[in-house]
Amino acid sequence: MSNLRQIYVKLSGIEQDIAEYIEECDNDKIASDIAGKVKNNIENAVYELNCIVDDESAGLYDPGDLFEDFDEDEEI
Repeated sequence: MSNLRQIYVKLSGIEQDIAEYIEECDNDKIASDIAGKVKNNIENAVYELNCIVDDESAGLYDPGDLFEDFDEDEEI
């Protein structure tokens, strides 16, 4: 099973491949559709996944008792 960093690297590679395809594509209609419908979504996914990988590296997802004493009725 891949870890998040490996998935991020693979998705970044796909993002670059799509950008190259758009630049080299002779059909402007296809290039426009790919740019608008695919490239933008992959860019967002790569960005969000990168944030998650960074947070994971910083230990934000490590198990802990941060909210152990939190009561739902308690105001913060």
